[in-house]
Amino acid sequence: MKRTPFTFFASLFAALLLPALFLISGCEAEQPRTDAEMIDGDGIHIEGTWARPASEGRMSAAYFLITNFEEEPDTLLSVESDVARLVEIHESFEREEGMMGMREIPQLQIPAQSTVRLEQGGLHIMLIQVTRTLADGDTFELTLNFAGHGEKTIEIPVRL
Repeated sequence: MKRTPFTFFASLFAALLLPALFLISGCEAEQPRTDAEMIDGDGIHIEGTWARPASEGRMSAAYFLITNFEEEPDTLLSVESDVARLVEIHESFEREEGMMGMREIPQLQIPAQSTVRLEQGGLHIMLIQVTRTLADGDTFELTLNFAGHGEKTIEIPVRL
């Protein structure tokens, strides 16, 4: 059988590069699940927590994923923390003039069998008038109050 340049390079790719790609892909950090992936578990699960640094008296924001493994929706009613005078559930939105704004929402619906992302430029937790400086590497606790699952206290790392 005569080898063409194409078959030579295809063989070389398969022999050398494919194993390297598998090794590299195995070293990546685990990514949070997406809404499209099958959700298997029970209760409410929180992952990917973090918050922005802030000076005392200023504002910060906390971000994470909330996954509802249950067959019924749940509702995040409120959030509490001792690191801020006021803690609110917020959403970002585009104003009429094209500028971005933020507003408090009274509660957050967590649909059954789905994940809700609290992220920059979207839903997030606002920490208003922080009571101590939140520096990169610090941690603090947030207590999430759900209608169906009650209180859930989580640890939030502060990072840039």
